[in-house]
Amino acid sequence: MNAERRRQLQHELEALFKPPPRNELRDDASATLSRWRQGLSHSPDTMPVLAMQIANVLSHPDEREHDREARAWEVAIHYGLGLFAVHQQSQDRPMHERSRRSFGEASRLLARHQAQGLERREFSPATPQFEAVNRGIVRRLEAAMSSVSVAELVGHARGLVPMLRQASIALDYVQFISDLAAWAYAPSRGSTALRWGRDFYKPFPAENKQTTDKE
Repeated sequence: MNAERRRQLQHELEALFKPPPRNELRDDASATLSRWRQGLSHSPDTMPVLAMQIANVLSHPDEREHDREARAWEVAIHYGLGLFAVHQQSQDRPMHERSRRSFGEASRLLARHQAQGLERREFSPATPQFEAVNRGIVRRLEAAMSSVSVAELVGHARGLVPMLRQASIALDYVQFISDLAAWAYAPSRGSTALRWGRDFYKPFPAENKQTTDKE
């Protein structure tokens, strides 16, 4: 699968996450999200209706049924849609945001959200990832980044996604699905995990800092 096809596939994925116009009530929206959530507890081969929707996204004359990379994307889309449906549940605003925000960066924002209410700060506000209140986030993210399979990664992500939902922190699910597809290959798995780790531990800019120097 070349770079141009990947871009085309990401564009097709974006259409799946687009909310309907405000004046258009989509009667099947709840049923669709429910079906996507069910996919988290089933393999892609056991949900034919969802598999048909995914196949429609993946359909391309150059992609054979048994192509390994196409299969990796099929699995990634299946589980990515399921995690998005959990994330979107009971939320008024879209929890998918085309911002290239990685899973690591979303977890970083979650750490800041949890640390904002602390009466006593253990660390600088620029590094809320190290606060004791965020040890659970750190453990879950590190476990996810150490996963040796997509299924294991999804299992760990399922623990963080409801926390992101509760904090109303959106994720770029097109990027996340792309990362899940890459996770099927050991070399790209390491580079993806490294990017997530860098995004998570990146310090926040100083807050309310007044510049006094005048030149």
